[in-house]
Amino acid sequence: MTSEMQRPRHRHVELAQKVLDIAIERGMSPGERLAEQALASLCNVSRTPIRKALQVLADESIVTADTDGGYVLAVDPATLPRLAGGESETSEGDLHLAMLRDLAAGRIQEVQTVAGLQRRYGASRMTVQNALNRLSEDNMVERGAGQQWVLKRFAVSVDSISKNYEFRLATEPLALTMPDFRRDLPAILALRHSMNRLKEMDESSFDVRLFERTDFDLHMLIARCCGNPFMAEVLSNFHKRRTAMPSPRYASMYRLIQSNLEHIQILEHIERGQLALAADLLRVHIQLSQSQRPSLAGRGVPRAFKVVGR
Repeated sequence: MTSEMQRPRHRHVELAQKVLDIAIERGMSPGERLAEQALASLCNVSRTPIRKALQVLADESIVTADTDGGYVLAVDPATLPRLAGGESETSEGDLHLAMLRDLAAGRIQEVQTVAGLQRRYGASRMTVQNALNRLSEDNMVERGAGQQWVLKRFAVSVDSISKNYEFRLATEPLALTMPDFRRDLPAILALRHSMNRLKEMDESSFDVRLFERTDFDLHMLIARCCGNPFMAEVLSNFHKRRTAMPSPRYASMYRLIQSNLEHIQILEHIERGQLALAADLLRVHIQLSQSQRPSLAGRGVPRAFKVVGR
């Protein structure tokens, strides 16, 4: 019992791996400090679970305690295998995606039970339960009556993409202009570093995974900093659900590079406190993403962004 109690919780191991992923994506090297507040902001958690995740890494000798407090990297994170303790992640992740695909295709009903999902997918009860918990965290499913779970078909329906952009246009620019908006400077600095790394890449070397993380982090930053708890909750749940969906089979690399440049300018104006201007740029950014037509903006940064650039 004692050894079982001392074993790190799966979520702390999962968060520790996310910290390593962030370090890898940002090109961090041995000796660099892992700032708790910046990591907490980027992972959208409080500092307490970040400390526990860092302790997991310390137990594996991946980080060491700094003399000034906190932790620094002890090894190059890019050379490490994935942390032990996440062995079931792949099967649960596969089930999570399979359920979303089947829901979108109408192959399963919205109301399900664990037992029914076990039979359909030939998975253990624990695997199904963990997949449902993951979907619940992404706001894709909620508990129903008795043993039932209710999957949210509207989030994966045929017209969900257009409704997605309608919602973002109505809410995200508004969030930037909330009277109690407060900038998170450590998170802004970390994001700018990653976006500038992406800026140096061309279409052949562009890191799509790093872009996806910075895209998510920027929109979560806006949600978290808006100062209105109702707006923050709605936007946070929305973006978690958005990233839970399977990635599109084809993405225009040019559009991703262009989006990163737009993200940089939006972030710069947030950092300067020019929130109304940042909101206008965000609105243009969402509209350009919705259109998915790079020719509308020409080759390079869109005109609307050039006008306000340095």
